[in-house]
Amino acid sequence: MNTNTTRKVVAIATALITATGLWAYLSTVQPGGVNVFEWLSAALFGILFGWIGFSFAVATIGFFHLRNGVDRPSAPLDEQNAGELPTCAVLVPVYNESPEDVFARIEAMHRDLTRLNANESFEFYVLSDSTDHEKWLTEQYVWSEVMQRLGSQAKIYYRHRAENVGRKAGNIADFCCRWSGNHKLMIILDADSLMAGATMIEMVRRMAADPKLGILQVPPTPIGRRSLFARLQQFSAHAYGSVFVRGFDRWAGDQGNYWGHNAILRIDAFRDHCDLPTLPGEAPLGGAILSHDFVEAALMVAADWKVRLADDLGGSYEECPTTLADYAQRDLRWCQGNLQHSRLIISDGFRLPSRLHFASGVMSYVSSPLWIAFTLACIAGWIADGSADNVSAFQQLGQLGLFATAMLMLLIPKAYGWMITRQRRATDLTERQNLIGSILVEVLMSILLSPIMAILHTRFVIATLRGRKIQWNAQQRDEHGVTLAEAARQGAGYTITGILLTGLLYYANPAMLIWFTPILAGLLFAIPLIMALGSQAAGSSLLRWQLLSIPEEITPPQLTADFAIAHAANQAATAGQAGRLFRKVLDDPGFFTIHCRVLKASDADRPLSLAERNETRQAAETDPDMIPMRDRAKVLSDTALLKELHVHTQLIAQSA
Repeated sequence: MNTNTTRKVVAIATALITATGLWAYLSTVQPGGVNVFEWLSAALFGILFGWIGFSFAVATIGFFHLRNGVDRPSAPLDEQNAGELPTCAVLVPVYNESPEDVFARIEAMHRDLTRLNANESFEFYVLSDSTDHEKWLTEQYVWSEVMQRLGSQAKIYYRHRAENVGRKAGNIADFCCRWSGNHKLMIILDADSLMAGATMIEMVRRMAADPKLGILQVPPTPIGRRSLFARLQQFSAHAYGSVFVRGFDRWAGDQGNYWGHNAILRIDAFRDHCDLPTLPGEAPLGGAILSHDFVEAALMVAADWKVRLADDLGGSYEECPTTLADYAQRDLRWCQGNLQHSRLIISDGFRLPSRLHFASGVMSYVSSPLWIAFTLACIAGWIADGSADNVSAFQQLGQLGLFATAMLMLLIPKAYGWMITRQRRATDLTERQNLIGSILVEVLMSILLSPIMAILHTRFVIATLRGRKIQWNAQQRDEHGVTLAEAARQGAGYTITGILLTGLLYYANPAMLIWFTPILAGLLFAIPLIMALGSQAAGSSLLRWQLLSIPEEITPPQLTADFAIAHAANQAATAGQAGRLFRKVLDDPGFFTIHCRVLKASDADRPLSLAERNETRQAAETDPDMIPMRDRAKVLSDTALLKELHVHTQLIAQSA
């Protein structure tokens, strides 16, 4: 089935599911006429049921393709082919991230490529936008340590921008305009990305084989976390992700999407067509585009370049949030970025699939407030009709049937994922039992979490519409638990909401109370649930029982082992250096030279004014440590002043 046929099938299936569901819903409303709340609930139901129907149709397409083993062929990997690859830049944009983590991942990927004799074809660029001067200096220090371990043949470059213009998109654009002259292709990674050497090689091959391919996205798999919340995400991505990803790929075809990382792009096409527009109006819905990746893919498609999803490639990894609070912090940024895309749906120049990508991103967040509005409209409709006693047995059966149908369309894709996963990895009875147990745990936790996530997304949407602007700070990537006090602060509102909703449902329609029990339970027990989700002990216990396990936990790839070794080496190198690297620039001639070379290579030398220089000289006259913290980043960007301070410090040391 080609892409056009797939799109027609999905469109027809979605329309039939929506029309049938809406007809059935209108047949089950309260007797005595349809009141205004019931008309409102019917409209909301049509939108939401259609959204579920579309997702179900896409998953079904994906399941049948996977079940039938329909895969694109991959060229065999061998050393001779690896050596013939065109050179590719591997970009790692960072912003106040852990340098030990970032460079450990790069070292692991470099070693993996070296094992395949392909390290000469890939050049790594760490593109730092870090504003914390200690992070900045630690990046340089760890980079120098890694280069000593790998040797001068390692092609790992570091540059630090003087101004964080345009955030990540601006960082990559700056590379394309000023640093990309020797490359036609670039792989873009996030700070937490890991990618197998064989995967990178195959990505380059596919780009070289198809000169019209502008972006090739490899779906990243979350790994490496221990909390219950993170392990739920890891298992879900492994067990169900392939079904949705394959269906999406068959539906999108050459007009796919880009997720901002773990993808390879053609530099000339990206530079020529992906200059992001500035939306009219003020932030958060106007101004600079926050979620740039969807827009860049749409611009590439509009310029007749292919954007494909390499759903058959593995070896692409990332990390995921470990607590609900960390997830919420990240998701708020994504919500505001996706809501901006609502303005692009009707903008000129985009292809229909790109508009649907935008709409899909918007619905991923807007569906939550719509579900809440639908629930409240239903309750209001029951109250307006006076009594739930007027509902006939047929109507009650119809309502329960619709509820069951919606649940089935949400759960059947999980069954698809179970069948595909069982086909791939469950070779004996114990493995099959563990897989079933894992799915039951994931489904139960998903049901309990669903009302909390709906309220979270609703809050995000309302905050965005009210004009709340977000700060794009570094993400929390370390594992940490949730204390009782933190859980109480985060979950008290959900618990109160659950109590109020229980009372309202009991008053409006007691017969429906039992069907809302899973939703109410998630709200009523939000505080212990939040604590359990953030617990590494809970996640590790399930792992010992082989529940929620993924292949990378059962048999860790060499890539992750190399990362662990490099990370330990980086931590050992930076032990005791915290807060001392500014002074090390002034005291250590070697580190001073490295820093000045980075400034020159990055074109980041920014001389201070005469008054600022004099103020700094005065503060450093007796002790350079007297230079205020707030001024050190500026001082570190002034090569001439740094040289003066370095010489001054050396003279003080010699005279002591």
